[in-house]
Amino acid sequence: MKMRPALAALCCAFAFAALPARSATLVEQPDPTAQLVGTEVLLRAGVDRQTPKQSGLAALVAECVLRTPVNGMPLQEAAAANGGSITYTIEPRDVRFYVEGLTGSYATLLDIFRTALSKPDFSAQTLSAARAALVQKIAQNQRVALSVGIDMLNHAFYQDSDAGMPPYGVPATLASFGAADAQAFYAEHYRRDEAVVSVVGNLRDVAGAQYENVVAGLAPGVSRAVTVDIPKLPSNSRQLIARRDVPVPWLIAQYRAPDVKSKDFGAMLILTAFMQRTLADVSEVPAVATKSAASRGVGAYYNFDTEPANVIIYVDGGLGDPTRTFATALTVVNILGQAKLSGDLGEMKAYATGRFLEDTVTMQDRAWLAAVLAAHHITGENLTYALKAMNATTGADLQRVAKEYLGIPTIALVLPRSQGAMQGSP
Repeated sequence: MKMRPALAALCCAFAFAALPARSATLVEQPDPTAQLVGTEVLLRAGVDRQTPKQSGLAALVAECVLRTPVNGMPLQEAAAANGGSITYTIEPRDVRFYVEGLTGSYATLLDIFRTALSKPDFSAQTLSAARAALVQKIAQNQRVALSVGIDMLNHAFYQDSDAGMPPYGVPATLASFGAADAQAFYAEHYRRDEAVVSVVGNLRDVAGAQYENVVAGLAPGVSRAVTVDIPKLPSNSRQLIARRDVPVPWLIAQYRAPDVKSKDFGAMLILTAFMQRTLADVSEVPAVATKSAASRGVGAYYNFDTEPANVIIYVDGGLGDPTRTFATALTVVNILGQAKLSGDLGEMKAYATGRFLEDTVTMQDRAWLAAVLAAHHITGENLTYALKAMNATTGADLQRVAKEYLGIPTIALVLPRSQGAMQGSP
C-alpha cells in the first residue's frame, strides 16, 4: 500500500525532546506540505483524578479553560477570530487539548491558549456556562447507544481507580461545584511535570510560535490519581443492561488488551483490524473509514492509549435479527483464540497497516499518536513503531494473544425503552 504524501513527509522528520527546565516533553513533526499547524497538549488531569463525589469536575475545569475570556472574548471565540479552533477531550487518565490553525496566525493562537491555560476563569458566569454545556453533552451522549454502552463497560472495567466514571459527570454533581472546587482541582492536577506537547504541521512557516512555553505557566510537580478501594460486586455476571431512547438494540463488548509498550501490541493491532473487517463482512456493512464509529453499525477498536488497555467491539442490532447478529459477532471473536493461523500473513498485515494509517491521517490524529507514545516514553518515529510491531508479528503470536485476551468479554446491551424490541439475548 502506498503511503499518503503527508504521511510520507511525516516519516522523514520527527523530533522528540525533553524540556528539562519544565519537566515536560515536546514532540515536533514538521510537515512542509501542510497548510495548518496542530498542537496537542496532554495533561494528567482526567477522570481518575476525581473522587466519586467529584464526578464531572475534570470536564468542568477543561470547559472553563475554553470559556476563559481572552482579549475580551471567550477563548474558543478568540481562537476562531484568529483563524483557528481549540477543543478538549476527557479521558480516563488524561485531559487533552488540541489547538489547530493557520500558519500566519498560529503564534497568536498558541499564545492566547497559553494565557487561558495558565490562568483559567472560574467566575460564576463562566462556571454557569460551562456547566450548561456539559449538561447538554451528557444528554447527547445518553441518546447514543455506543456511548451509553462504553460508559457502562468502563465503570466495570476500571476496578482500581475512578477512571471509569462518566467523562462529563452527571448533572446532580455538576450543580454542586463552585469556584473553590474548580480552582482546587486545577491547582492540584494541571501540573507541568509529565505534560506532553505534541506539534505537527508546517512549522517552518510559523514565526514566533513558542511551543515549549505552552505549559510554562502551569505549576511544577506531578498530578496524582485519587486512591480508591472499589469492592467487587457480589455477582459473576458479565452482562450489563441499560434502556435508553434508542430505536434498536446495540451490543458493545469489552476485552482486556496489551498496552502500547507490550510485545503483543502489534498482534492486537492486527487482530482488531481483522475483527473490524470480519464483523463488517458478516453483517454486510461496508467498512467505510470516513464514517463515525456510531454510524458504521459494526466495528472494533483498540484503546491502547489508556491504562489498562482494552478492545471494544460493537454491533447495531438494527442490521438484522439482533440475537443472531450479536451471537455471530461474539462467535467471530471467540474463534480467533481457537483457530490455528498458518501461511502468509501478508494480507492481514497489509489490511491492518492500511487501517492504522487511515486512523492516523488527520493532523489531530498524528499529534495525538505522538503524544500517547511520548507519554509512555517511547521515542522515535511514531508510525514506524506501530508498523514494525505489526510486521514482526507471527501466526503463533496472533493465536497466543487472541487466546490470552479475547476470551470472555464484559457485555453491555443497550435496549430501546419500549418492550418487545428484542427477543432473547446472546
